[in-house]
Amino acid sequence: MGDAKKQLCEFLNSTVMEEKLESKIETKKILIIEDQEVFIDMFGGKLEQDGFQVSSAKNGSWGIKEALEKDFDLLIIDMVMPVMSGEEVVAKLKIEEKTRSIPIIVLSASVDSETQKRVEQMGIAAFFVKTQIIPSDLSKKVKELLGIGN
Repeated sequence: MGDAKKQLCEFLNSTVMEEKLESKIETKKILIIEDQEVFIDMFGGKLEQDGFQVSSAKNGSWGIKEALEKDFDLLIIDMVMPVMSGEEVVAKLKIEEKTRSIPIIVLSASVDSETQKRVEQMGIAAFFVKTQIIPSDLSKKVKELLGIGN
């Protein structure tokens, strides 16, 4: 009877730990600022599947408005968009009190190394070529940046 009780306690403890981890993820809000629906669906879909609350904005101006009006735990920003470039968006968000400490992941399909270096020097958390990262790796990086165990 002692072994069964011990196993039951271990099971209940692991279930409680899983529920705590899931609730921690569910409370995390991510904003994807990206103009191409395919990337919003692909990356946002995986993050939602992993339990995050995901919002999107289809251009930089709208993204800045969303980031300043709502509370997000992490921002994912495309570099090449209409209205405002990703570099301009990052620069604006890094000077605003409300958003300067929010981790930013930058995605780009095509940007020169000079632009990449400038953006990285602004204090972003990570830079990925979006055609070279799979959604599960992006989600893993998001969890790492938000301090959520795998």
